[in-house]
Amino acid sequence: MNIRQLQYFLAVAAELNFTRASERVNIAQPALSAQIISLEEELGTALFTREKRKVLLTPAGEILVEHAQRVLNTASAAMAAVRASGRGAQAHLMVGSIYTAIYCFLPNTLRLFKELAPHSDVSLQEMTISQQINALKEGAIEVGLVRGHIYDHSIVTELLYRELLVVAVPAGSEYDVPDAVELKELATWPLIAVARGTATERGYGDRILDMFEDENCKPTIAKEAHDMHTSACLVAAGMGVAVVPAIMQLMQPLGVAYRPLNAQTPGVSLSLAWHKDRVPALLGPWREAARANAAKLIAKHPQLFLDTSRSQVAELET
Repeated sequence: MNIRQLQYFLAVAAELNFTRASERVNIAQPALSAQIISLEEELGTALFTREKRKVLLTPAGEILVEHAQRVLNTASAAMAAVRASGRGAQAHLMVGSIYTAIYCFLPNTLRLFKELAPHSDVSLQEMTISQQINALKEGAIEVGLVRGHIYDHSIVTELLYRELLVVAVPAGSEYDVPDAVELKELATWPLIAVARGTATERGYGDRILDMFEDENCKPTIAKEAHDMHTSACLVAAGMGVAVVPAIMQLMQPLGVAYRPLNAQTPGVSLSLAWHKDRVPALLGPWREAARANAAKLIAKHPQLFLDTSRSQVAELET
């Protein structure tokens, strides 16, 4: 068994079609089939059932999917660490982050981290919260920056701060006035809503839509987006308004203005996350840098944040 065979196997497992899988990994279909057969012979069991128009994973194949992805992630992490060492780094940290943190929180955190761990290197990937949770479990990243409560006992989180929510509106539109927005008024406006999560994995969209339910009003959803930067783009295009974390104001996307939201909400949190069974060696300086940067942000822009002493207690109680 080798890395390339595992890559081929995961391509077939993802596509459940040998033709599409061969295109995905840029190899001729007969050669791909031969590699899968060779892998099955080595393991002594079938990984796929092959019917005339259908390919399905066997129970053994389903088990291999999880382990194969971990092997590839470990190999990728090893390559990144070796390359970092070649650049003079003595340690390496793999970080995943939501979009807003990459622009508003991470730059200064990375500067502080390099001061605390000058001979280290960092790999950074933009990821959704669910992608980060999977990546932490699979070892593709070592630490994440996430929002909200994580409903997974294998993931440890540490609250950095809790932001207020504001309403993003098209600049120069009828909605672009300085007054605070009442929630019942907002319910009548065309809302660009972030999609709800699953039954077991609630997300940012759920928290926003729950606000309206708590006030017994139904929002007028004009569009649905799957991430924050898509929401901002649609707002700038004049397609509606959106409820966003207050820190978005520091990004200042063109064509977007912001109004306060006159509603009692728990705000939205930013937390560090890591796997309880795989604590990275560089977690200490990373946490110290993140905490220090969070304190600086709160001191510089207090109007964007909730009282963090109260929000941390609330986070522990959820």
